[in-house]
Amino acid sequence: MTSKNKIALFLTLIVLSAQNAYAYIDPNTGGFFFQTVAPFVYGILGVIVVFWKRIINFVKGLFSKKKNGDSSTGNE
Repeated sequence: MTSKNKIALFLTLIVLSAQNAYAYIDPNTGGFFFQTVAPFVYGILGVIVVFWKRIINFVKGLFSKKKNGDSSTGNE
């Protein structure tokens, strides 16, 4: 039996033998999560909005062909 098969068998046995947890999730947990994650997400979105043109120009610069700025073509 390969190690992948052993892991799959082990995980299957764990899932099949699951029992009730009798756990309690505080109703305020969702509010706390929203109050901590939402400002972070909105902050990132704000940075993207403010620097949108710079971000687009940077990405275009990565994928555009560089123009040869050399004037040394040998015709001097």
